[in-house]
Amino acid sequence: MKTTKYRLILPMQAKGNVGKSLETAARACWLNQRGIHWQGFDLDGDNRTLSRLFPGQTKLVPLNGQADDLDELISILRKATAAPVTLLDPRAHLDGLLMKALHATHFFEIASVQCISITVMVFPLDDLDVMTNLDAVCQFCGSQVEYVIVRNPARAPKTRMFDGSELEGELLDHRAASITLPMLSEFVKLRLAKLEADHQRGIPFNEAIGSDELGLDIMARGVLQDWLGTLFAQYDRIAAKLLPAAEAATIKPKVIPPIGEPPSARRGAKVNLSA
Repeated sequence: MKTTKYRLILPMQAKGNVGKSLETAARACWLNQRGIHWQGFDLDGDNRTLSRLFPGQTKLVPLNGQADDLDELISILRKATAAPVTLLDPRAHLDGLLMKALHATHFFEIASVQCISITVMVFPLDDLDVMTNLDAVCQFCGSQVEYVIVRNPARAPKTRMFDGSELEGELLDHRAASITLPMLSEFVKLRLAKLEADHQRGIPFNEAIGSDELGLDIMARGVLQDWLGTLFAQYDRIAAKLLPAAEAATIKPKVIPPIGEPPSARRGAKVNLSA
């Protein structure tokens, strides 16, 4: 089996508003925090999340149903060896075009030769159309990619249609990893939006936490730090699915309680039990 030298990561499902861009932005913060060189392509000309937050590392390539969209995607795939990690943040309903580009270029075969591993981020939802679409994507990709299942309680409090399903079983047979996207409070989102408006630019989460000069509300900083720390610990744990082999080997998961959890107390440890 060839050693992975490059990693291409993308969500590839039709449904929007499931947390794809938020998760991608958090993962980009993790890459920067861990010193991993990456490049990004923002395919969503409306929201522009990744290109707004990381303009120096991300190219905006808005795909809007034009005739040359396929050519743009093929051009992006050709650049998958330009950096150790390549992130794609597509808009909703680009799954068909992404599959068409991968098929037309025989990209799975090319990736195998060039030691590029592909990771597809999967966001389950209790919606028959969403799950049917995910099944189609997974049937198309099969064992030619790796998978990360992202559970997002903010958008999908329950995933009964997925949990224990044949689709979940197939993904686990492909050794899919799993993470949970913690809920980020509206309190924090509103203050981040105000911070960006005040400074007239996108501000990545870790910069908002680490910069006193930006002046993010102290309570919002604490909540955001816990949120990001919880995600970073999960990314560390599944680094082999998110990074090339050499970079993944440098990540050492920390076996610690989630940030913000109170220490557990042993019952009766500090009281007199003798009469």
